Amino acid sequence: MSESSTASHTTALLLHRIRSGDPAARGVLVARIEPLLWRFARGRVPQLLRHQQDTGDLIQLTWLRVLDRLVEIRSDSAGDFFAYLRTVLINALRESLRRQAASPVLGPGGAHDVADTAVLPAAQVLLDDWLDYENSLDVLEPEHRALVLMRFEFGMSFVEIGDELGESADGVRMKLNRAIARMAGAAQH
Repeated sequence: MSESSTASHTTALLLHRIRSGDPAARGVLVARIEPLLWRFARGRVPQLLRHQQDTGDLIQLTWLRVLDRLVEIRSDSAGDFFAYLRTVLINALRESLRRQAASPVLGPGGAHDVADTAVLPAAQVLLDDWLDYENSLDVLEPEHRALVLMRFEFGMSFVEIGDELGESADGVRMKLNRAIARMAGAAQH
């Protein structure tokens, strides 16, 4: 792909085109981001919710909340849109979890399913690990946080991230390694 063709389709440029009133840019943005959003969302729905909600529901809810606000979304640095998408999807998942807590899953006999209560200690371990990860993300500068999110949560390759940021894949790899080292240092404290 040539540099001008890559540059004409970066997320930041597509958001700029949307804010400028280009109706086609919205469809291009959704087509570009949807596979990445699926990569991120896949497997995020906990077992306890899978009978009520699936990954597709989370993605649809995320797009419903994001598409109406595309004109308002500001990207101060590359990758901000990915962080915004992640936040919206995680918030939708949290809402589902809160609803689940308010309305417990009932087993076939009307009582709490024993299997559901057996999952709770394992879920707490996962929650603790996730909170540690979130806290280590918070120590990063927005540019480095965006690199971690694009690579590990959206599954983007170094080349794809480099295209988004206008950098080489090797430059992205080096920055990402520094970000990971900083996260590891924060996790040890």
